[in-house]
Amino acid sequence: MDTSHRWRIPAGQRLLFEDFDDGIVAFDTAVGATHLLNVSAAETLAIIEAAPDLATDDIHRRLLARLEIGEDALPYDSLQELLAHLEDLGLVAVRTA
Repeated sequence: MDTSHRWRIPAGQRLLFEDFDDGIVAFDTAVGATHLLNVSAAETLAIIEAAPDLATDDIHRRLLARLEIGEDALPYDSLQELLAHLEDLGLVAVRTA
């Protein structure tokens, strides 16, 4: 995945979150689907929602700070895989020119 990608929540989409003991559920209002997320995925979505068009490396830095963890706990490659998975689910999109 290109590290220069800039991420956003797709236009017209609204995500609603609910925190349960076994994970965080996100309801995608655009398609009526629910997704069970781990903390890293939910925080990644929250970062992108709050600051659209961040580059992957900026998201990584913010995510590590929010979770108060080091890069050894969440390597950059893991975030790239997570973003690709969230994109496959239609929860995030790469900014188009």
